[in-house]
Amino acid sequence: MKKEFRKKVISDRKNQNNEFIIKNSSIITEKLLSLDFIKNAKNIMLYLDFNNEVQTDELINKLMSLKKNIYAPITLKEDRKLIPSQIIDLQNSIKIGAYGIREPKEDCCPKIDVHDIDVVIVPAVAYDKDCYRLGYGGGFYDRFLNELRDDAITVGIAFDLQIFESVPKEDHDAQLNYIITESQILIPNKY
Repeated sequence: MKKEFRKKVISDRKNQNNEFIIKNSSIITEKLLSLDFIKNAKNIMLYLDFNNEVQTDELINKLMSLKKNIYAPITLKEDRKLIPSQIIDLQNSIKIGAYGIREPKEDCCPKIDVHDIDVVIVPAVAYDKDCYRLGYGGGFYDRFLNELRDDAITVGIAFDLQIFESVPKEDHDAQLNYIITESQILIPNKY
């Protein structure tokens, strides 16, 4: 069930045209930049988009211009681990890494201890209205999010078409603090 659901949502997202992706990514970027937890954060980790995900390059450039330290994960496939590494320069310090996803080059990008991260902007295939995510199936982010300090903020960014009443989840799946789409900001129901 999880596999089929994942496949359908990825397909729906891939079918969106470039104009949709650019326009809505820009709206989501502006929403994020207006939030206090972003304004107050010093160290922000996010993903480098691929496959019609919400684009992050504009967000990275704007955060860097605000003097934030920006990190993206280097994926260690065999260890099923993410290593947060600083983005120094989006043009020259990035390479294609595991799974064909862009990531910082290991030799030029300083690492950061996971406990020093203030905000993590997380990718996913889909989210539910209670801020649970359905990832790509490797468990990389679920393991990584468990290592964060308690007051670190976790945020999913997605298009409305990736939001559902519920998504298939398991006990180890992380619940995020926020999900931001082009039309809404979701916060988990804590009752």
